[in-house]
Amino acid sequence: MLEGLLRRLVGPALLSSAIALAAATPPPPPPPTPGPPIAGQNPVVVVYPFDVQTGADPKIGIAIAQILGQEMVAAGGITVPPIPQGIKRADFLQYAHDAHADFYVSGYVTPVGDSAAVVEQVVSVESGVILFSQTAQVSSVADVASQSLLARSQILAFVGRGTQTVQTQTANTPAPTSTNGAQMPLRGIASIVDSVFKHGHGGRTPAPGPTTKPPRGVIVTPVGASGYAAATDLTNATHELYFALNRTFTAQMSSASVAPADIARYADQICGADRDNTIASGTVQIAPAHNGKQDVTFNLAVYTCFGAALEHETGKASSIKSAVDAAVSAYASAHPDNS
Repeated sequence: MLEGLLRRLVGPALLSSAIALAAATPPPPPPPTPGPPIAGQNPVVVVYPFDVQTGADPKIGIAIAQILGQEMVAAGGITVPPIPQGIKRADFLQYAHDAHADFYVSGYVTPVGDSAAVVEQVVSVESGVILFSQTAQVSSVADVASQSLLARSQILAFVGRGTQTVQTQTANTPAPTSTNGAQMPLRGIASIVDSVFKHGHGGRTPAPGPTTKPPRGVIVTPVGASGYAAATDLTNATHELYFALNRTFTAQMSSASVAPADIARYADQICGADRDNTIASGTVQIAPAHNGKQDVTFNLAVYTCFGAALEHETGKASSIKSAVDAAVSAYASAHPDNS
């Protein structure tokens, strides 16, 4: 009798304990958020229209973006959504993040005679860091298209697919269809490029450059801030530094993002195997002036590939371009051979 009573008491208690334990068990965790592209999934790359300098037709910046996007897709292994329009540079990262992109490509183009100097940058959406930067002189659709292949290979190498070469991907990947956002007839793009390169640039006649540049080139690293300067100001200063130096010397953008204060320390890595170069960077400070304009101070610093300081020059003006030009002009006068 006592044994039956215990069974009647213990049974409901065990049931209640099981119910309580089930209620206390936390729900399963939510699925993880998407990370970097996985095997079999193409990285998504947003290509923005390039900023056009010196008052040239802005359509060329759009045309260059179309060419880059289409050629990346044609080579295979990368997905490029439709080229966005009207996005401010300050919003590039956020827009690419909202579009679930892994990288974005942006840059600058400056027409020079019948060609153009193009600066192209690949940025990681996850970190916001410039992973790759290159400069080139282009004068045709083929020249622009060739720039996309190096950027594509850098992106694939970053996601661990460096063995996907252009040749194998081109053979195995069909050409992009009209449903791809980057698709635009190359004939139409060519007419835009030709109209800008071959028929003037808003009536401006470019200033003639030197016939022969010294053999020693200059590697340009990102400009930093010595006082107040917005991120877009630093980007513009870096761009202006490249073009100011390239008028007299053979300039190239560094693929390494090194702060100006660390150039001497990392000079060897910046130059790599090509030691016959100098390294140029600097800092910019922007202050409001009493006349409603701005006072810009640019401090140019040039180093050897061994990390030794070669020269420091300061330019002051009411715009970033003029301040950079003044400092570079002083350097070119003092070091016409870049040595």
